[in-house]
Amino acid sequence: MRMTPIQFLDTFVDGNHDDCHANPGCVRRAFNASLAASHLADQYFAFNQRHKPAIVSRFPKIGDYVEHLSNQTNGAFRDIRSIANAYKHLYTDTDPKKATHSCVSSSGSIESIQLCENDSDVHTISEDYTGSPGKPEGRSFVAFTRKDGSKSEFLPILDTVVDYWRKNIDQGT
Repeated sequence: MRMTPIQFLDTFVDGNHDDCHANPGCVRRAFNASLAASHLADQYFAFNQRHKPAIVSRFPKIGDYVEHLSNQTNGAFRDIRSIANAYKHLYTDTDPKKATHSCVSSSGSIESIQLCENDSDVHTISEDYTGSPGKPEGRSFVAFTRKDGSKSEFLPILDTVVDYWRKNIDQGT
């Protein structure tokens, strides 16, 4: 039998998620985690079309399912899928059909940021990263910029998507 969505989650998504937590400033790990979390949607959709069609019958195409996941995660899944595609395709805004489902335009929009306690450049980094409780100075993390100019730290977005998968993969949503 083929790999089930739960096996894919356990094998690829959880392992890459753990790797990101172990080294939150590594863009390579962020990309790998994005790929796994994004491809779980494709794997889940295709597996259930073949083995449990009732679960995905309300989604005529994968794009409809991706939009559902994005809505269920307050846009976090769109961010994850966009990051995966930005590195895979380099630019996600050249094809108008694909651009409508993407919020990160290129791999250049994703970067590793290192905050050091005595770093004079800390003031140039958005307060989104330096002024929040629980985000101490002297750490590194991956951040990305969306097409609309808004910025986000990667790991909380990944956590949202992985938590969604863990809670809902058995429920058929």
